Amino acid sequence: MKDKNTKWIVAFLISFVLILAISGGFNAFIDPYFHYHAPLDFVKYELKEERYQNNGIVKHFEYDAILTGSSMTQCFRPSEMDALFGVNSVKVPFSGGSYKEVNDNLEVAFAYNPDIKIVVRCLDVNALFSDKDVMNYDNCPTYLYDDNILNDAGYLFNKDILVKSVQNLHGYLVEGNNNMSMDDYVNWHYYSEYGKAVVDQTYDPYSVEIVEEQKGITEEEYAAMEANIEQNITSLIAENPDTEFYIYFSPYSIYYMDFWHRTGELERYLLAEKFYIEKMLEYDNIRIFSFYEDYETICNLDYYKDIAHHNGDLHTKILQWMSEGKYEITAENYEEHYQTIHDYYMNFDYDALFAE
Repeated sequence: MKDKNTKWIVAFLISFVLILAISGGFNAFIDPYFHYHAPLDFVKYELKEERYQNNGIVKHFEYDAILTGSSMTQCFRPSEMDALFGVNSVKVPFSGGSYKEVNDNLEVAFAYNPDIKIVVRCLDVNALFSDKDVMNYDNCPTYLYDDNILNDAGYLFNKDILVKSVQNLHGYLVEGNNNMSMDDYVNWHYYSEYGKAVVDQTYDPYSVEIVEEQKGITEEEYAAMEANIEQNITSLIAENPDTEFYIYFSPYSIYYMDFWHRTGELERYLLAEKFYIEKMLEYDNIRIFSFYEDYETICNLDYYKDIAHHNGDLHTKILQWMSEGKYEITAENYEEHYQTIHDYYMNFDYDALFAE
């Protein structure tokens, strides 16, 4: 009886290890999150999970340009950038992504692809005062973000990954082609509604407590901003002098300006943008853009689904403007730019926005 039980245990262990090896090998072969290799021609991959796929995209895809940032960049169409700049680009946005999260991904990109020609990066204005090490999400699959195979068990032997691998292979067998599209990757342009009536549902100005005096920036905040800039923006720019970095500030709607004006935050955010510009202008391979002097766009709620997020039509304009050098901020005009938008938004008749 003892020998029989031993044989049964041995057989079970062998079967268990064999099943693990087969499922793990299958996951590594199909590789739905591109952890080990680029997409296979005979598998239909889905592009829709940023924090699982962006790392693999910058490691294994073929490209010489990148579009990146937070959710403010999700509606970019890389095909438009390719046509305007003569590049082969990938889009790697991070919804709610911090400056550090975006920069960490860019560092991986340059480690695997040092020949990147252009990086287009959005800086969220509402994150200008963020700590340099802040990560907005704690549940990131960090085991996918390194080259340590010892911590890949969560990927290789994951039931959900196995299901996805089977679905990806089945998708090709059923549909017969690979329908990946960087233009459609996490792009919500066609699935959202826009306009004043929509934005009004997301923002109630009269629920905001009004502060009579605008706030300034403390020395501690200036020091924190400088640390954020150095760690998460300019260090990478300095390390890659042959790459041209197109940095722009997220063009929030006039409603966001109203919110900051009511809370006494508007002046300090304008000053913070100016501070970031001054620090970034120290580098020759950077081009900086701010679209807040295009008042017609900022005040046109037909572009927006809430007070911050704009649709793909404005993304198209942003790429066109950058390719033309329109609204570019330089050492010669940044002081004037600051004063112009300061005077406009500090003296704007916000109450007129909400008048019946």
